[in-house]
Amino acid sequence: MQHYDVFSWVYESGTELLHGRHRREAVELLRLRRGQTVLDVPTGTGASLPLLRERVGPYGRVVGVDYSSGMLAKARSKVTDAGWRNVDLVEADARTLDAELVGTDRVDAAICMLGLSVVPDWQEVFQRMFDLVRPGGRVAVMDLWLDGRVDSGIANTYYRLLAQADQRRRFWEPLVEQATDVHTIDHTWFGGVARIVGGTKPL
Repeated sequence: MQHYDVFSWVYESGTELLHGRHRREAVELLRLRRGQTVLDVPTGTGASLPLLRERVGPYGRVVGVDYSSGMLAKARSKVTDAGWRNVDLVEADARTLDAELVGTDRVDAAICMLGLSVVPDWQEVFQRMFDLVRPGGRVAVMDLWLDGRVDSGIANTYYRLLAQADQRRRFWEPLVEQATDVHTIDHTWFGGVARIVGGTKPL
């Protein structure tokens, strides 16, 4: 995570220009209500926190998990400056995600923005996140998929160098395979698509 500790200084200024719209669309797919609890993995610099906190309100709860102390320092600044008492941040490897780590047996929703292309053992991380969501709860994932076009290889090499990401992972498939009421939003991207997928965990 040392790369992301350094990357945190410029991460949000760049990614929000590119992916701010995608983030808002992913949050909308969660269909959050006031008073609910939502999990954000990895939370990064906390770019999703204001959107999530706005929707669950002061009596809901937001839990953000990230392995990078540099990223979390930025996220903590947001929480402190805004005075949010119902936003908890946890520094941990997403591969250890469980009820004890997040402080609750079940969450109402979970979101993963630009994370499944980066984390090791991404399928295990997704499953741990999905398992924490209550039946009937919503899950949203967003990432880039750079495959199937001539320029995909060039684009994927760029993102691997910039963000240590593998944009050829079919990150949405575990959600589609397990969820119902699935919605997919695709935006044309360099060498592929920016894909946002939301679904409901079966009852």
